[in-house]
Amino acid sequence: MPSSQPQKSTSVGKLFEFQSQLPKLPVPALSETLPKYLSTVEPLLSKDEFAQTKNLVEKFGQSSQGQELQRRLEARAAEPGRANWLEEWWNDLSYMGYRDPVTPYVSYFYTYKDDKLRRKPTQRAAAIVRAAWAFRAQVASGELAPEMARTTPLCSYSYNYMFNATRIPKRPSDIEATYDLGANQHITVARNNQFFTLELVHDGQLLSAAEIESQLDRIVERADSTAAVPVGVLTSDNRDLWADNYELLAQASPQNAQTLEKLQSSAFLLCLDDTKPVTREECHRTYWHGNGSNR
Repeated sequence: MPSSQPQKSTSVGKLFEFQSQLPKLPVPALSETLPKYLSTVEPLLSKDEFAQTKNLVEKFGQSSQGQELQRRLEARAAEPGRANWLEEWWNDLSYMGYRDPVTPYVSYFYTYKDDKLRRKPTQRAAAIVRAAWAFRAQVASGELAPEMARTTPLCSYSYNYMFNATRIPKRPSDIEATYDLGANQHITVARNNQFFTLELVHDGQLLSAAEIESQLDRIVERADSTAAVPVGVLTSDNRDLWADNYELLAQASPQNAQTLEKLQSSAFLLCLDDTKPVTREECHRTYWHGNGSNR
């Protein structure tokens, strides 16, 4: 079953060794926040509108209401066990509660350099899967070194959501779910609008690159020989609409619910597109969103 909390590994391993030493996010003084607000809105307002806004902001800064709200923020930041007073609000307003489609309004992409040694797509994909799995093992064990800004360690908390984690559509705000890494050693492979799960560990041993490539070849052959309803395109819809359709899918049959659970518990998703982009723009659009269905 999924958990709405990250894996309980945040206190062990090299990856999290500095976690308890990280400073808390400070609450800026009201005298710092208000000028920043004015400089932010000034380009968006006419001169008259900005003058009116500036007058209201100055009054707010001197009011008892402004002082009380600042006091409440400082009290929230000082609560025992709270490392970041902004985290919950930021995650909800900027991500989970944001209702526009995740792609392209929230998601991003990056690319690898061309691999001249592996020209076959499934061979290249198998190598990437193996490399990602090795990285996943370092995250799971905590052996991965924490990221540093020169000599200053950065927060490693987000690594808890890198693998075997998902974002489930809900009204009015999505929820995150994490799954046990040891109990879920499979990935999901998307091809031709169809989704397959691939177990990467057999009898306690990770499949070799050649074995993974062979399994991916079989997936491609099977997917390309049949047509399927492009259900994946629903995930690119407005989050409220996707939440409604998600519930319809899950409630349509026990098999649907089990399938969704299997997909969500995957270590990660591997998309095997059949497009052949040439220009930089074509490549970027493929990486970013593809045809919207094979995702």
